Parts: sequence; C-alpha cells; structure tokens
Amino acid sequence: MAKGQLHEPSPAVTPEMVHAYQRDGHVCIRGLIDTETVLNYRPIIEEISESWRYEKRPIEERETYGKAFLQVHNIWQKSMLCKEIVFAKCFAHAASQLLGVESVRIYHDQTLFKEPGGGHTPWHQDQTYWPLEPGSTVTMWLPLSEITEEVGSMYFVSGSHEMGEFGAGGISDSSHDKIQKWIDSNGHIPFTHGAMALGDATFHSGFTLHSAKPNPTLETRPVLTVIYVADGAEILDPTPMQEFDLKLWLGGRQPGETVSSEINPQLYP
Repeated sequence: MAKGQLHEPSPAVTPEMVHAYQRDGHVCIRGLIDTETVLNYRPIIEEISESWRYEKRPIEERETYGKAFLQVHNIWQKSMLCKEIVFAKCFAHAASQLLGVESVRIYHDQTLFKEPGGGHTPWHQDQTYWPLEPGSTVTMWLPLSEITEEVGSMYFVSGSHEMGEFGAGGISDSSHDKIQKWIDSNGHIPFTHGAMALGDATFHSGFTLHSAKPNPTLETRPVLTVIYVADGAEILDPTPMQEFDLKLWLGGRQPGETVSSEINPQLYP
C-alpha cells in the first residue's frame, strides 16, 4: 500500500466481517494495511510514545493497571507523521462500515506498549469511561510488530456488547475478578484472534468485554489504538468515572450535544 492509499477506503472490509462484528462485538481484519506502511510509521510512533510517557516507575513498583502497558494519548496532536496514520481514511472507513454509519469522527487515539514481563490487561469494558451513547463507538487495535502465539492478541467475550454496561468498574483486579466469575458461571469461552501479522487489526465495540495476557517475551508489544465514534453521536450525562473523559476528549461539548469539537474531527468520508 502506497502512502496515498493509506488515505483511501479499504477494500479489506467484507460484508462477512461486518456481520461478524455486529454479531460478536469484535472482528479481525487481516491485511488492513501493508507491512511496509506499519514499519515506516513505527519509529516515529515509538519515539513520541517514549518522549511523552508519564509512567517512570520500574514495572515491579506499579499496580496491576500500570503493569499492563505504557499508555500515551492523542499522538496525532504531537506529530504530523503520527497524525497521518491516525487519521488514515482506510481505518476510518473500516470503522464506519462496522458501525453501519456513513461518517465517523475520532474520539481519541492511544498507544499501548506492553513491556517485556508486562502483566495481563484485566477484563473490562472501554465504554465504562466514555459518556457516549451505546453502540456508537468502535476501537481499532493495530499491532506495530508481529503478534506471535506466545504473546497473543486480545481475548473477547463474543456477544457481550449487547449487554450494555456490565458494572465492573474501571480496569483493575476488581473488574477482572468480577467479569471472570461471570464468564465462568455462564460457561462463556473467551475468543482470541491469536497471532497477528503486521497490517492486521482488530476492532471491538465499546461494550465488548476484553482482556489480554501478560507479555512473557523479551520484546515490547507495541500497539496503536484509535477510537472512533459515529458522527452525530450524543454525549450523555457522565457517571463519576466518565467526568474526566468528558472534560478531556470532547473539546468542551456538554451532555445533550453531539460529538463535534475541533479535537474530534470527521475522519470519514
């Protein structure tokens, strides 16, 4: 894929993928972009993520959330090259197709770098943090290196996006234990898309239960995520846990208004 093609609708999204996403709340799109494109942008994403990281403690001194990954938000505001890939039309087109809408905006992006020896990512729902109407969000999870079977990609509970808010709270040992007990008691078998090549990406709904295993290798697992929201989605009255996101990611818009600020630009079409 040439650089220009990064900003064209992706032919990789099929009707079968859209159906699988709407049924399960997650899908893996293989070959969404080519290997060369990922490799070209990876160095600048790594550079920005390292220079903007706020977590400086040794991994053994952190709590469970801190051990799960190093996190940096909105790299599109920190580098024009990062903006190029975060705003890629092929990604936003895929998001719009999966959501079944004509237009999507960016909610925010983030890098999630799971260090060597990094801990598991506890079971959680992303939308626990987001004051946005149900069914209006989808997250792209794009590895910047090959995901081997040993490291593995995320685990999902298929169909859990239909439940709405689970009520497990934020990402923590508590959320993990509560959701894991529910999974076990209801006989659910978490699903993983397994190993992923460069250019593959998963997409999951805001309410889909998901987690990730620890990183047992000596190499960092670098991932770029972009969260999309349907154009015209309404901002809801925030719960206490959502007040931070309301202030930070919606450009001053208030409950009852739509997501439409300058920091939530339309990315497709």
